[in-house]
Amino acid sequence: MFAISDWYSSLGSLSFPTLFIRLAPEEKAALLSGDAECPAAKTVINRLDEAIRAQPRLPGLPGSAFAGADICAPTDSPKYRPGTSVGSGEEAWRLLASSPKVQAAFRDGRTERLTIRPFRRMDKTREFRMFFRGGKLLAMSQYCLERHFRRLEGRKAEIWQRGLDLAAAMTPFLPDTTLTADCYLKSDGEMMLVDLNPWGPPTDPLLFRNWDRDWENAGGLKLIPPPVTMGGDVKVSF
Repeated sequence: MFAISDWYSSLGSLSFPTLFIRLAPEEKAALLSGDAECPAAKTVINRLDEAIRAQPRLPGLPGSAFAGADICAPTDSPKYRPGTSVGSGEEAWRLLASSPKVQAAFRDGRTERLTIRPFRRMDKTREFRMFFRGGKLLAMSQYCLERHFRRLEGRKAEIWQRGLDLAAAMTPFLPDTTLTADCYLKSDGEMMLVDLNPWGPPTDPLLFRNWDRDWENAGGLKLIPPPVTMGGDVKVSF
């Protein structure tokens, strides 16, 4: 996995502003125990509060933020709710401490940092995954596989070009020549980097279905096609 801190110094201008909170050994132990009352936990909670207050204010969500670990998001926490932010250090701490993914990342020594990023309501029609191989953007996929999004079809060429533009800015600074990147098409038409992921499992190939394929000929943006409409005299028997 690619920790945000591994690529942020080079690619941060293309992504969300991110604040990092490095945990001392006793603070890491407090996170792993889930203890929110010990002095070490209180110290981290105060630092989380400061980081959250530093985030851009959104209407109706003052000081709101998205809390995670440097290498994963707490989306598996029972306290996690898609589309919601954290508004305090204590709320962020309880979310992170109850995430098995975050717990495992710290326990296994794969990270030692928490992250605070501005909260943004993500429109699922604007999320995409980019596939880089040999330092070249070969393909992109619609991220949300829920259904066909009609609004995307007419913008397919434009979105692919936006992806190429982002890839050109990213390529000189990528931590590896073969990887995937999650990106988001902003309302102003610019594409921004959200995260980097390894090539192959556990990363989902999404609409490309299988990692074992001819990637050299997989170019362009792949979208879920519109549903088939049947016409004429269609007879159905049971």
